[in-house]
Amino acid sequence: MRPRRTLALILLAASSASCAATTYDTSISSESAAPTTTIVPTGTAAELLPLVVMESSVLSELIVDKGDKIGAVERMEALWAAVEVEVVRTDRDIAIEIEAEIAKGRAAATLNRPGSADKVYRNLTALVQAYLTIA
Repeated sequence: MRPRRTLALILLAASSASCAATTYDTSISSESAAPTTTIVPTGTAAELLPLVVMESSVLSELIVDKGDKIGAVERMEALWAAVEVEVVRTDRDIAIEIEAEIAKGRAAATLNRPGSADKVYRNLTALVQAYLTIA
């Protein structure tokens, strides 16, 4: 019985001796930086607002498929920034609503809520159609 106990102690000592504290180098990043868009969109509200709607139409799918949802939101924001002054001049209320919907689009993308993204698309579609009717 003594040889078994000795063998067990030797195996235990050998297996625990190989364990050492693990350290991680946090200076190494496994993520690559996403490219940023440097092209500022130009055009009229009639030209660019439909592009905002088009970007919002794919947001839900990007959230579900783990696509570039933040990139889509950033394109929506850039398009909006290019025409915001024109839209505010024409109809301040619609401009406030469009801006709020784009902010909701960012929240939907950040919080991974495809249903909210679908609602943003529906609301932006109606708002842009209303704006284009009066503009």
